[in-house]
Amino acid sequence: MLNVIYALFFRELKTRFGAKNSRYLGYLWVVGEPLSIVLIITIFVTIIREYHHQVMPENISIFIYLVSGIVPFFMFRSIVNQLMNGISANLGLFAYKPVRPIHVFIARTLLEFCIYFVIFVYVLFVAGWFLRLEVIPTHFLDVMFCIFLLILSGFALGICFAILWHLIEPLRTLLAYFSIVFYWSSGVIFPTWLMPRALLDIFYYNPLLHIMELLRFNFFDSYPLQDDYNYGYPIFCILIVLFVGLFFYHFNRHTLTAAKKE
Repeated sequence: MLNVIYALFFRELKTRFGAKNSRYLGYLWVVGEPLSIVLIITIFVTIIREYHHQVMPENISIFIYLVSGIVPFFMFRSIVNQLMNGISANLGLFAYKPVRPIHVFIARTLLEFCIYFVIFVYVLFVAGWFLRLEVIPTHFLDVMFCIFLLILSGFALGICFAILWHLIEPLRTLLAYFSIVFYWSSGVIFPTWLMPRALLDIFYYNPLLHIMELLRFNFFDSYPLQDDYNYGYPIFCILIVLFVGLFFYHFNRHTLTAAKKE
């Protein structure tokens, strides 16, 4: 299994950014999409901060605040998207008995983690070296644990969405917009202390909000948590979704690869 995942990892790496002629555009897009959002919002919030100092605490950099949320979220979103398309993109490989959809899921998850982790470290290095910002997390291991939870979240949700995407075609359009809901309800961009209380009480049931808030709480010193966020709730949700995904995968694993015979 490890040999299969290893081979699939490097195969996915070669095809992840498109054809050779357009590969550099693929690299630019992966890095440029999150960074362009970070820069635009940083400029916007900096202007507002001149007139309203409560937008962001003085000891927290707006740029690092956004990077610590947007880049990990894009990793989560990309894992789910890549897993949804993983079956259809590798149908030809399933003719080989050792290759199974679960191997594709694992390989694509590892690849997206590697890509966005490199981006995350690179951006923090540039911000620390050239902008002289504080980029070392206060609690490094806890930050890494939060990133690990995001990886598991993307993996579990990606398996469920991949099965639904493959078996129930009318749901494809709906699933394609899943990230919008999580994007605006997970505190990725808007600080929780600026959200209306009634809205925050609803978003509290989103496990990604717990992960993102705990990530930033462990990244920044004296980060103002608004509620009692904890690891137990997102871990419970991840285990439930992962169990459901693997359960349906087990009973549909032959159906998922049946298209190769048609």
